[in-house]
Amino acid sequence: MASGSQELERFVHEALTRGESKASIAAALASAGWRDDQTRGVLDAYADVPFVVPVPRPRASLSAREAFLYLVMFASLYFAAWHLGSLLFDLINIAWSDPADADYAWRSFDSSLRWSCAALMIAFPVFAFVSWFVSRDVARDPIKRLSPVRRWLTYLTLFVAAAVLIGDLTTLVFSLLGGELTTRFVLKVLVVGALAGSVFGYYLQDLRREEGAAPGRLWSGRGWLIGAGVAVLAALVAAFLAMRTPTEVRQARQDQRRVEDLIALKTEIEGWHGRTGAFPSNLSELSQQPGARVNLQDPFDAQPYRFEAIDARHYRLCANFVTDSATMPDAAAWTDRQWRHPQGSHCFTLTIPERKDS
Repeated sequence: MASGSQELERFVHEALTRGESKASIAAALASAGWRDDQTRGVLDAYADVPFVVPVPRPRASLSAREAFLYLVMFASLYFAAWHLGSLLFDLINIAWSDPADADYAWRSFDSSLRWSCAALMIAFPVFAFVSWFVSRDVARDPIKRLSPVRRWLTYLTLFVAAAVLIGDLTTLVFSLLGGELTTRFVLKVLVVGALAGSVFGYYLQDLRREEGAAPGRLWSGRGWLIGAGVAVLAALVAAFLAMRTPTEVRQARQDQRRVEDLIALKTEIEGWHGRTGAFPSNLSELSQQPGARVNLQDPFDAQPYRFEAIDARHYRLCANFVTDSATMPDAAAWTDRQWRHPQGSHCFTLTIPERKDS
């Protein structure tokens, strides 16, 4: 194949040198069995300018700068598209909740929303800026549209988008045949189809522009990019409305720390009771034991934790909380129901486990 290509290039060059027109050369090659796409590529490599020898057109070359720009552009596109899909999935899960979802699922939604928002706020502006920069560069020097790395990554993107679309439609038909269609499942299928379809459509159109079109336009994809920006902005606004504020997240983490301190105190109290058969007179006695690692006061407001013995086996541990664990997914999910608490001062009534005689 390589030898045939070299023979074709040598023949075209010699024919042009002898003054033959491109049309006559193409006709001769066609009668010899060469395909039009084979001959057109070689003939187009020479400019239509009068000169004693064929004048070659400038050819696209691969530079490290171009490779860097296109890799950043396509990598940020993949990253942003993935997290936009993840963000929309989480919003669908929240709007159309499943009663079978456990508490930990709500915690994962909240954490996933924050991560996807952070990713979109960084990746999409990077993609938009690099796309604009590359487009401006191509408008100044149209030959750069033929950059090998651009074409390879564009076709790779088309392949990935086509594979996602095929898988998406297959999943939809499979679920339809199995009678398992739900509202949120259909919405998720539509999200995947819209994301993959828009990327596929845009880059397919970009390839068509490359083959035929108007290289002088500064930004032929401006409308697509504006539409993508509006979709990203709308998803971010919906996510900010759905997830907790940074203050609420920090308050929930503070209350988790308070519960952890109380659990550590509970362990030391039970150990003390197991050794002595009685409760300590106060929490300060626990900290005086060798190897004891307990916090006797709130690390955030310096208020002491409170301890009260009720009878021989029951006691209370008290602290002040700034959140209601029922409204805080993280706090409600990370530990068992024994440590659920309302906002404000709250005491947990605990029991010394019965000793098992060996």
